[in-house]
Amino acid sequence: MNIFITNPKLLLISIILSAPYYTFGQNKIESSCGTVTTSESIDYINSIKPQIKKYEKAFAFSKSGKSNTHRIVNSIPIKAHIIRSSNGSDGLSTSDLNNAIENLNDIYAGAYMEFFLCDSIDYIDDDVFCHFKKGNESDLKEAYYTPGLINIYFVNQLLNSSDASICGYSNNVGRDNDIIVMKNSCATNGSSLAHELGHFFSLTHTHGPDNNKMTTELVDGSNCDTDGDGICDTPADPILSNSNVNSFCEFIGIETDANGHTFNPDTGNLMSYSRKSCRNHFTDQQLARMYAFYHTTKNYLACPSFNANFSVDTSITCEETLTVNFKNNCSNITNWQWDIDSDGIIDYTNQNPSHTYDTGIYDVTLTVSNKSKTIKKTFSKFIKVGTEINPIEENFENFEIAGDHGWTTIDTSKSGYNWYSNIGQTATDGTGPLSNNKSDDIIGKYIYAEASGANPGDVAEFISPCINITSSNTALEFSYHMFGKNIGELHIDIKTDSGYINDVIPALHGNQQSNQDDAFLKKLIDLSSYENETIKVRFRAIRGASWDGDIAIDNILIKHIEEEQDSSKTLSNITAYPNPITNASLYIKSRNTEAVLNYQISNLVGQVFLSGTLTNQPINVSSLSSGTYFLTIHSENSRIVKKIIK
Repeated sequence: MNIFITNPKLLLISIILSAPYYTFGQNKIESSCGTVTTSESIDYINSIKPQIKKYEKAFAFSKSGKSNTHRIVNSIPIKAHIIRSSNGSDGLSTSDLNNAIENLNDIYAGAYMEFFLCDSIDYIDDDVFCHFKKGNESDLKEAYYTPGLINIYFVNQLLNSSDASICGYSNNVGRDNDIIVMKNSCATNGSSLAHELGHFFSLTHTHGPDNNKMTTELVDGSNCDTDGDGICDTPADPILSNSNVNSFCEFIGIETDANGHTFNPDTGNLMSYSRKSCRNHFTDQQLARMYAFYHTTKNYLACPSFNANFSVDTSITCEETLTVNFKNNCSNITNWQWDIDSDGIIDYTNQNPSHTYDTGIYDVTLTVSNKSKTIKKTFSKFIKVGTEINPIEENFENFEIAGDHGWTTIDTSKSGYNWYSNIGQTATDGTGPLSNNKSDDIIGKYIYAEASGANPGDVAEFISPCINITSSNTALEFSYHMFGKNIGELHIDIKTDSGYINDVIPALHGNQQSNQDDAFLKKLIDLSSYENETIKVRFRAIRGASWDGDIAIDNILIKHIEEEQDSSKTLSNITAYPNPITNASLYIKSRNTEAVLNYQISNLVGQVFLSGTLTNQPINVSSLSSGTYFLTIHSENSRIVKKIIK
């Protein structure tokens, strides 16, 4: 039973191969890799391209030597499961395992990544698993799996569904499927384990995702970003093999591309099907892609007993300074080095430091060590101080990632459920909008919560920068799109100095559009009760039952409602008295005797206590307890808000 294929939009889907060989032209290609990239995984990568490109640019900048900010190596934990015969024989040796990890760290140093063993080796003495067949992962995973780590299972023999030997395969679908299965002899050959980790961090084969046909990538590189492996510094590859690569690692094939140009592939690339003894490197863009994918999708990986994670009492403020108290709770640590702005300078060496930040957005890097090892981790854009936006429209056109320009995204469930910027359709058919909330023919960006790879009930937060509310006649307007069979919920919360006020309007549940190509809908939220306050708006998405539940928002606008009032000024010269209220009656007087006026009385968090149509009679307010309230009076197209006290 294979438990990994749970929805049609997966990051890297391991497909069981039907035969040990693929035949293309005259070349007989040994299938030693059991990982196959599907069209769904390519669609997913394309959907998060803005986020990936952002980190790839940062990676390239760090390589240029102009900045140290992004040059910090991130330590990534591995849980090693060594499967042996029931009598304890035939397993991978400890020295071979250590040598394999050391080899990985030499190869992946260029991606600012290093791997370390988390806790002790897990020895599994069971003949049933020792000769392992792909497709039986559920039985193995049920008993031997640690969430939040890369679980690597080393077996003596590894077979596909046709009982043919393969070297290894990977799966990285969501937080609960971080696995690689390796045959012992391949784990120590110097290239196969690095190859499967390349798949784990989103790379495809250099010949492209299809092992059964010639690549469509052209030798001149004109379509390198869309065809082949989608990476431009890896030359077009006609599918390498022992037949077209000689023992000197020279390409001896005669294949040509669609333009008749002879291929000149890189026979040493680790993601190729070249001879294993020839494969020894990744290109710069491959390293950048893995670096970006780790930061975008896999940065939750952490060893429970030895990690560089930390907690803080606060990380965001609207003020110009912020004092942050850091806390690392890991007991198996003897040394801490805090770089509180990731500038390469160690600022503190105690376990739980405090630091006061000035206005800005900061990365934080923590390095921890004990007698046996040292690891480090960087948290990108973690501290945000004094970030503020003016009350204007935010259409996200200048966003490369959802967390740009002072906005914050939080995957509260740590499952990969989060907000992303996007252009066009989301990665899955049948859910999400087909484009942004456009008013013309220009295709633009929007922000959406990606449901695939997450679990029902997971929560993703999208939080605005600080917003100053200077007028009582202020409202929040936003556009939203919620279409799919398993749409969850969208909640709107407001944060004040006193904390979050949840659900300032009733939550939006389930389908809000009838068809996927329907336009975005608009929602208007009264912000009059926050006059003279600085607030933040939180869009809180709760994931539905399955993958087809993408939720999108666009065109967020803080607006002054009086701009929409008609010229008759229906609500001019309205008075409410007595104020403060001294008895059970509140009187409202208006010089306009023709308009039908309605009223509502609400508290500071927007809860409505009284409402109705104004008459010549006083309003009975005896049910109100002592406190501050807001009286809203409105006609068909006008309104006014007054603060009242009882």
